[in-house]
Amino acid sequence: MNLLKLFLVDDETIILKGLLETYEWEKMGFQVIGTATDGETALQLIKDLNPDVVITDVKMKRMCGLTLIERTKEYNPEIKFVVISAYKDFEYAKVACKSGALSYLVKPIDEVELDTIMKKIYNICIETKNKQKNYDIWKKILLEDRENFLNLMVSRYLEDVIEEKELDDLFKSISREEDIHNYFTIVCADIDVTYKVINQSNFDMKRYILHSQLEKRLQERYKIWTTKSIEGSQIYIINLDHDPKIEEVKKVITEVRKEINFEMISAISKCYMGLEGMKNAYKQVLKLFEVACEAGAGMLTSSKDIDINLYNNRYSIDIETQILGAIRKNDEEQLKETFKRFIYMLPTKESKAKTYLHRLAVRIEFALEESYGMTDDIANSFGNFYQMLDKFLLVKLVDVFYQLLVSVINLRISMSESSAEEYFKDYIYVALDYIQENLHDETLSITTVSEQIYLNPVYFGRVFKNMLNMSFKKYVQNARIERAKVLILEEIESISNICTQVGIPNPSYFTKLFKQYTGFLPSEYKRSQLNE
Repeated sequence: MNLLKLFLVDDETIILKGLLETYEWEKMGFQVIGTATDGETALQLIKDLNPDVVITDVKMKRMCGLTLIERTKEYNPEIKFVVISAYKDFEYAKVACKSGALSYLVKPIDEVELDTIMKKIYNICIETKNKQKNYDIWKKILLEDRENFLNLMVSRYLEDVIEEKELDDLFKSISREEDIHNYFTIVCADIDVTYKVINQSNFDMKRYILHSQLEKRLQERYKIWTTKSIEGSQIYIINLDHDPKIEEVKKVITEVRKEINFEMISAISKCYMGLEGMKNAYKQVLKLFEVACEAGAGMLTSSKDIDINLYNNRYSIDIETQILGAIRKNDEEQLKETFKRFIYMLPTKESKAKTYLHRLAVRIEFALEESYGMTDDIANSFGNFYQMLDKFLLVKLVDVFYQLLVSVINLRISMSESSAEEYFKDYIYVALDYIQENLHDETLSITTVSEQIYLNPVYFGRVFKNMLNMSFKKYVQNARIERAKVLILEEIESISNICTQVGIPNPSYFTKLFKQYTGFLPSEYKRSQLNE
């Protein structure tokens, strides 16, 4: 639990001592950082120590609790107050709450009531801090790279990661509210994926040329944002302002296709208004692009609203992603189950079913080349399979393809860890940099780090341990203590602040770990270094 800072104020020394020693504040989520016996002293210490919560008596000499609340709120309205009094005076309670106190307790304090109130206040404080943290991150990113951040958030909205209201608020916060009410169309474009089989070496180059040229030409005429589909096809979200026409967009695509003279597949959605319309355009263009790929269409558009389920049958591209997931995890049992569903979903028309087999094979080739397992033998096996597509019946092709995938998994399992480690060495270096930059984040985990380098957490953990001869958890713990040792020797920060900076906000737990690691308490460590 991340302990919050608590300050206690009471002009009766005995009661103040009782407050300090009687209650288990840490179990409620708080660490007492200071006390005062009068309001004026309390005000100065509160300014210096900046607590999250203050518990104060109402009636005190020199400055009463209500005045203390008002004076504190003038410079820091975020500090929360709990007022205590020897009298069950509801007028005091009313004034205290009006001044900004969250609760009013009567002496002697009931321990159960105190525990309930403090835990409630703890949750309020944590929620406020998280909101502020998120706001600060957004603000920093917006100031540094506004357009790229907006591009990212548009992509996340289209992928259903964030709600429409969040994107709406973002546009308003950066004074782009007019864009919300504009017209949008969306283009999806790529090199025909089957060309990869025909000419592997040129596929990536041609894909890059197409995407860069099309983006450049569209940017000359429109405000655009870009994202990618699961297969890597480029998606262009085009802001048409107040002109609901896509003829000029079609013209740009036609010109680019002529210039590059490649086997290009593209789809253009109908024009829609607003953010909800943008989402409709996105769903529509993905369906149109799927149809375009099957038909080999250079450019497919819709002149009217189409039912996005018009072309739907029981087949879903998600099943392909699940098969890819089984191969990435080297899970033969998962492959078996998902491949059964894949067969069931294949369309009854044999030529169309072969198209899906072909596409899945190419996607798996991509995945193997980007990870490990694409040996010359496996590459030849894929080549042989492609040659079989026009010569054999679907039943035979399905069997051959499944056996090929099983052999791929077996090969990946048998490959030595060292070869995989060599491949992922650069990934691990990126992970180590990320860990060092985020030691302050107490939620830092193997999952959050593996997401940064797009690896499965289990596999990442195994490679990490083999390369560094220690577990991820142990490495992070060591790194945090090493960072703390440096900060302690610098003598700039308090132990409490050092705890926060190294991602171990609980001082008691930090002290325990530090002692285990160094043999010294944090307070002893500085002296031990000076004596050496």
